[in-house]
Amino acid sequence: MDRSTVKFAFNDSVSMPEVEATLRLALLAVESLHGEDRLRLETRTKVDRARHACLVDTTTEVGRTLAAIFGGYVRREFGEEAIGIFLAMTGTCDPAGSVA
Repeated sequence: MDRSTVKFAFNDSVSMPEVEATLRLALLAVESLHGEDRLRLETRTKVDRARHACLVDTTTEVGRTLAAIFGGYVRREFGEEAIGIFLAMTGTCDPAGSVA
C-alpha cells in the first residue's frame, strides 16, 4: 500500500533495539493523546533493522502526531548528527502494535 511517510534514518552507531524502545515510548505518548482505538486504527510503522531506518505513516492526524513525538525523542536521545529525517511520498508500514 502506498502512503505518505516520514523516514527516520539512523547511523550505524545507533542501536536499533534502542530505537524500537523509543518508538514504543512514543506510541504510549500518542495513545495518551488520541486513545488506544485511534492508535491501533490510524498508526502504521515499520522498523528496518538492516537499513537502520524507521518509517512512520503520516496520512492521519495520529500518524503525524507519532512522527512529531518520535522525531523529538530520537533527536534528543541520539543527537542530531546520528539521524536523518526525510519526507517520503510512498512506503509500506505495519500496524502500530507490530513493533518488536
